[in-house]
Amino acid sequence: MELHIEELFSSQDPVQVERLYSLGRERILDWMKGRPRADLRIVEVEGDQEVVVVIPTADSKGRRSREASRIFHPLHVVLVESSGNFFNYASSVNAGIRRAMDLSPRWVVVSNDDVHKVDGVKTLVDELSVATRGLVMASPSSYHSYRVSLVKMSPSFLRGMNVFGKVMRLPPAEVYSYLTLKYGAQLGVKTLVVIDSMLGPMKRVAGEVKDSFINAGSFMVLNRRILHERVLDETFINGYEDVLLSMKMRGDSEFIKFRIAEERGGSLGFGELRFLKSYVNEVYLNYLLWGSRT
Repeated sequence: MELHIEELFSSQDPVQVERLYSLGRERILDWMKGRPRADLRIVEVEGDQEVVVVIPTADSKGRRSREASRIFHPLHVVLVESSGNFFNYASSVNAGIRRAMDLSPRWVVVSNDDVHKVDGVKTLVDELSVATRGLVMASPSSYHSYRVSLVKMSPSFLRGMNVFGKVMRLPPAEVYSYLTLKYGAQLGVKTLVVIDSMLGPMKRVAGEVKDSFINAGSFMVLNRRILHERVLDETFINGYEDVLLSMKMRGDSEFIKFRIAEERGGSLGFGELRFLKSYVNEVYLNYLLWGSRT
């Protein structure tokens, strides 16, 4: 692990975090791939093992974990506890899936811990009883089962997006446009992942849409036939691992009529620092998808 980059990334000073993007794509990717993972502790809530629920959490005894466990009762729940600077969502999910595989379930649910009940577990189980695809998504919401697009945005649109983000106090719009204008070319960032509902009709003038698909997001269900030890790519740092999986699984996915609600930014917040740090995932995703620089 390159300590200098880690110090920049872990800083609470936005100016310091931004500096890491001046170091170049190769150094950033090497650091991401070699970054340590936080310790994990698995806590289980016994239940029906036909459907096993995997929930990454910072505190297996906390309010969110307790509520999530109640929501999915009487299913077997695998809480994967991990926290600190080296928390990695994909690593936690993969660890939970490995444990779930030991129980030979038909389905594995992957859920955030900041969920709230809408439909009951019976609805989920009944819907899964007739599902056949590898990736199953719940009824669409703002945080799961939503359409995203990969857009090669024009410089003029990025400048407008930056102004709009500042005026409307929308950190993702302000931060991503700024970083792309300043560092995007040297980092090989050809496209940005945008949520269609947030871009709205402006999508028509944003630039070239390279791809579009439904993203599973914070709640997904996996058929046991697709389970393996690394379902999610652990190079990502708490973001976009769901985007890559959804892209790969789009031909083997379906919706069920099951609703669940989540908190906005319940775990990572919704401020400037979150999106400054999350931009490393754009760098890595673009590397995987497009390879060479723009």
